[in-house]
Amino acid sequence: MQPRILLIRLSSLGDIILTMPLIAALRQKYPEARIDLIVKKEFVKLAQFFPGLTLVIGLDTKKDILAKKVEELSATGYTHVLDLHNNFRSTKLHTIKDATVTIINKRSFKRWLLVKFKINLLKKEPDVIGRYFETAAGLGVSDTGSAPLFDISLKKKNGVAAICPGAKHWNKRWPVEHFQEAAKSLLTLGYRIEFHGSADERALADEIATALPIGSFKNKCGEVELHELPEIFAEIELAI
Repeated sequence: MQPRILLIRLSSLGDIILTMPLIAALRQKYPEARIDLIVKKEFVKLAQFFPGLTLVIGLDTKKDILAKKVEELSATGYTHVLDLHNNFRSTKLHTIKDATVTIINKRSFKRWLLVKFKINLLKKEPDVIGRYFETAAGLGVSDTGSAPLFDISLKKKNGVAAICPGAKHWNKRWPVEHFQEAAKSLLTLGYRIEFHGSADERALADEIATALPIGSFKNKCGEVELHELPEIFAEIELAI
């Protein structure tokens, strides 16, 4: 009997993308299985690019009532629920009836020690993808070291280097002057520069671009929808 699997990873963008190797491994082992992923609604169109998924489910955190969503999910008859997020919303969502539920071990205390006190006890711990695979160990899949891969053919290269300078938190973001030096180096190698990100990151890209010659770059922050980026990046030479 093929399992019916629900993966829960509501956010953030990078963590959602890192579910792709696990999805691919589950699909390879269970070719006829139902494999669904639930994410926040703003990530649905992007996640629909992920090979191997049966369905992408969107959660509107401002409008959806979690108890009602649990009822809807329970009606699907999932046999396995993998909570790859482990926050208060995912904890409510994985109360699905009659499903075997496994919850990611996020090593939260060790992460806290690293961020707050620079004490690194994570050196021998698995990375995010490895932690996802730990959660799915009962389904007989293991991490082979594969990277996320969109099922999109690479197109003719266009000589563009993309710079995506934004991050949700300021202390996860490379400093402006470092982006400026990298961009200058790319220009000397013959690349044209495109900045990509949200509308909120447009000012950041403008600040970086003050160090670049006029006409050597395009600021596309806020002009491209998230789900359009895989196709655009299939043409780009490299991205930072």
